[in-house]
Amino acid sequence: MAEDLYSLKEHYLRCVRCGQCRSVCPVFEEIGNETASPRGKVFLAHMLASGELKADAEVAQKLSLCLLCQACTKECPSAVPVHKIIMAARSQLAREMPSPLQKLVFKDIWTRPSLLNFSSGLLRGCQGLGLTSLGRSLGLLPPALDLTGRLPSQPARNFIKEITKAEGAPKMRIGYFLGCTTNILFPNVAKSTVSVLSRLGCEVVTPRDLKCCGLPQAENGLIDTAEALGSFNAAAFRRLGIDAVVTDCASCFAALRESNTFKGIEILDLSQLLNDLLTGHKLKKTSRIITYHDPCHLAKAQGITDAPRELLERTCAGFREMPGADNCCGGGGSFSFYNYDTSMGILDKKISSIKETGAAVVATCCPSCIMQIRHGLLKSGQNIIVAHPVELLAQSLQ
Repeated sequence: MAEDLYSLKEHYLRCVRCGQCRSVCPVFEEIGNETASPRGKVFLAHMLASGELKADAEVAQKLSLCLLCQACTKECPSAVPVHKIIMAARSQLAREMPSPLQKLVFKDIWTRPSLLNFSSGLLRGCQGLGLTSLGRSLGLLPPALDLTGRLPSQPARNFIKEITKAEGAPKMRIGYFLGCTTNILFPNVAKSTVSVLSRLGCEVVTPRDLKCCGLPQAENGLIDTAEALGSFNAAAFRRLGIDAVVTDCASCFAALRESNTFKGIEILDLSQLLNDLLTGHKLKKTSRIITYHDPCHLAKAQGITDAPRELLERTCAGFREMPGADNCCGGGGSFSFYNYDTSMGILDKKISSIKETGAAVVATCCPSCIMQIRHGLLKSGQNIIVAHPVELLAQSLQ
């Protein structure tokens, strides 16, 4: 999933500081400081690797100013994998100056489903008692805590079976990777995914003992933890015997596809699979205008842009492309928690693009993007629904 700085030396030495990366970096556009540019972070990583720069809080803060959206990697004329270099630099920082808070959140809690469920239940209870609102109003809690919205009454794991039979003759035995964000914040997305796959002839296997995909850990420098999670999850699917694995989370999809531990297991894009399975099916189209936001981990990291749009055009009569559909929304996993104001500045541009379409619904294939965009729309007083394409498909199949 990630490499160390030493193994990437030939790559960061290829950076000629041309500045082309600055033209596509949402963080640099928002901040305008050279150290926030991709080439600036590559230079920091180079100095860190050579020992010219010591690991400290200031370096960690500068390297946190990256969404890992991969726009710079795609744009770089020298083919420098900027996002990999930044992840490797964060990994070195995590080794040389470990953060107790990061270890607690991303290793001690996030890797254990029982503790993650307990933590989300605790947050749900605090929300119900008004404690989170009070803490926010008193400035005791970070503003990014509002991103989650009101947590659903129960996670998806409480009602998704390990084996969901196919309706009619089974065509495939599909493994479903139920990601953390979908499970805790958007259980209806999980319900729709399993229901649609079942109705279209798939036996759906959702291992009970799945853990996090490992991407949050890798992005925060905990590479060994991320690889251990990948090995655990791959083994869970292999034990149950599946033809392929899908997920409704663009970030999980990228993590699974790029993980060495999933070699030999086919990871399919959900939209592409659904389009194939829908051949010959008639759907009831909605008259609502729908637009689409490209998640970075799907469009830039995996190059998948057409399939989600094809799926949406099957379910709606009025699809409208938004300006800058593949521009990052500013979420970036934990980025919005570390750099809330910068995240919101980037998000404001995305909200403006959505409003320009006049759409009643904005769809996206990433639960984290759903969370971020929903937050931005609520802040700006817009009555626009944010949904996953699979939810809209489930409604059209009814």
